[in-house]
Amino acid sequence: MWDLFGAHLRFHRKLAGMTQQKLGGDLHSTGSFVGQIETAERRPSLEFVADIDRALGGTGLLIATAFHAYRLAEGQGWFETFAESERQASRIRTFQPQAIPGLLQCEEYIRALLHKARFPPAAIESGVARRLKRKRLLTKTDAPQYWAAVDEAALLRLKHDPQVAGPQLAHLLEVGELSNVVLEVVPMDCGLHPCMDGPFVLLSIPGRGECAYAADGMVEGQMITEGHVVAEMQRRYDLLRAEALSPSRSQRLLRDLLEST
Repeated sequence: MWDLFGAHLRFHRKLAGMTQQKLGGDLHSTGSFVGQIETAERRPSLEFVADIDRALGGTGLLIATAFHAYRLAEGQGWFETFAESERQASRIRTFQPQAIPGLLQCEEYIRALLHKARFPPAAIESGVARRLKRKRLLTKTDAPQYWAAVDEAALLRLKHDPQVAGPQLAHLLEVGELSNVVLEVVPMDCGLHPCMDGPFVLLSIPGRGECAYAADGMVEGQMITEGHVVAEMQRRYDLLRAEALSPSRSQRLLRDLLEST
């Protein structure tokens, strides 16, 4: 379906006498992004498809094709789509305002989160197994570069769960020593910061370029491929990192917290 969508887009673009660069510019995006959509390397959001459709005459055909393409992909599930992109990434950058990022969670922390959400025992065991398997991404042979900004609030919250605090803080110190991992704590005393809106992940994928994932409530999320939106998220992440403690200072803070547990 995405190959068909790309063919429809290419046909209507040429019929309108527009280059990829011209169409991309009119949509505040890039010609390369349009080209990747036409070859089915990237999937545009339905909002972006609506903009494309209007720019190319407003027939509604592109919207209908994209709608059915997403509908057919629903069986895979939004998280599986993200997880597959995560596995393909050469660089991952993430921020979590309330919790420890998933790839940095120890088993005790994962289990405690699922228990607090009152999942049945079988679902807890299944969820722990899946997340531990996903964590192997950071230690595989061709592991991606992983940058994580961790909110100090998520660390301080650990002191109210002593049985989890020790293992999780020790795990963060251990993972922070990996050559492909950069862990930076966003201190509470920085006050408000540019990424207060919620958690997100930035992905650099060979052959696909830059994309992102953002949570949309507790149980849903969305992949973002529009160039201008991803660029804005990257800009905010850079501003956030300017507020964060350096990796060495972050490690010292983690050690201090571990010693006080």
